Amino acid sequence: MRMKRLWPYFGVAAVTLAAGVWFAPAADAAVTTVGKVVQEPTGSGMQARFPDILKLNDGRLMTVWYKASAHQGTNGVIQVSFGTKSGSTYTWTAEHTALAHQSLMNGKDTRDPKIGLMNDGTVLLQYFVPGEGIWYSMWKEGWNYFNDPYQLKIPGIAAPAEHGSVLALAGGNPAAEDVLIPFYTGSSAYFARATYTSANAEKLVVHDYFAIQAAQTGPAGGVDDQYYEPSFVQYGNTIVGVVRHQTTPHGSTTSTGAPALVVTWDVTAATPVFTKSYWDVPAISHHLLKTSDGRLLFTFGDTGVTYRPTEGTLIADPTVLPWKQRSAGQKVIGIYNSGFGDQGNPSSVEPTAGTFFTLAYNAKKYGPSEATGVSPNGGTLWILQSHPSDY
Repeated sequence: MRMKRLWPYFGVAAVTLAAGVWFAPAADAAVTTVGKVVQEPTGSGMQARFPDILKLNDGRLMTVWYKASAHQGTNGVIQVSFGTKSGSTYTWTAEHTALAHQSLMNGKDTRDPKIGLMNDGTVLLQYFVPGEGIWYSMWKEGWNYFNDPYQLKIPGIAAPAEHGSVLALAGGNPAAEDVLIPFYTGSSAYFARATYTSANAEKLVVHDYFAIQAAQTGPAGGVDDQYYEPSFVQYGNTIVGVVRHQTTPHGSTTSTGAPALVVTWDVTAATPVFTKSYWDVPAISHHLLKTSDGRLLFTFGDTGVTYRPTEGTLIADPTVLPWKQRSAGQKVIGIYNSGFGDQGNPSSVEPTAGTFFTLAYNAKKYGPSEATGVSPNGGTLWILQSHPSDY
């Protein structure tokens, strides 16, 4: 029997009672907290942000995250932990640096770590350094650390950033796998096609790249559109992607969340032809999980709600556009709300068929406007459990 938890979940319908005090009812009580990967010590100033999680071929779970004292503007270090099933729960190893030789990244802010499982069982970790570009490293079965990093080379692109993992295409040759690499630069979203070959010194060789959606400049009195953080999954020959969408009044520097851009295309086409539509939720820093029954668990931060809490929805057939809109009855549930500003970068995994884990974190504080605030259980990386019936 699943027990209802009282903390740290808050429902979407939040009520602010007073400065520094925040409360909401547990609207989706079926979502439960089943553990935590790490909690940074009180007084350390460190937090576990921007997590990613996947299931390894040996059945363990791997989690990486960005350990830093602030959301940005600091040199964060990527950490890793492994989860092993013990009865009905998972036991997590003590956190340590993801890279075997962290000194190679000293002085660099290694942001947004993402992990992708290749067909040969290797895990590719990629992350970006602001102003410098994307780096990646490998992990193989039996290792505790990722190897020395390589800088991704995309001819014609300078200093790209990422928020989605490398996607190994289904049915590929493990000796020389075809992969897709989502990235963005400026305010435009792209993907690169590349070959991953573990035997080569240069593991990822990019062949070409394509713009999914370019930034758009509106007229005076209108809005400018920006597109970030593409992320993909594969269904047969169809790639399904979601891109973060923001708008800014023309001439302003203040942006707001806008309906997420959903795209599909035929992966076998030499030149991709994109089908596009918008989903009516301002979803950011999202994650796509292809479920064991062929649906899509889409988890995201919702900028339409105070503090952009983590929410989720289950899309029956994500290859068919447009997706059913929330305004038309697509069920969206609250998964986690720390009651604080720096959150909403979830990642999900299906450890056993019909059970989903979603990672969510508590930041200790966020930015000058909330400098006096604290988040309960600050510095904790929580595991939230849900099931298809919850959606």
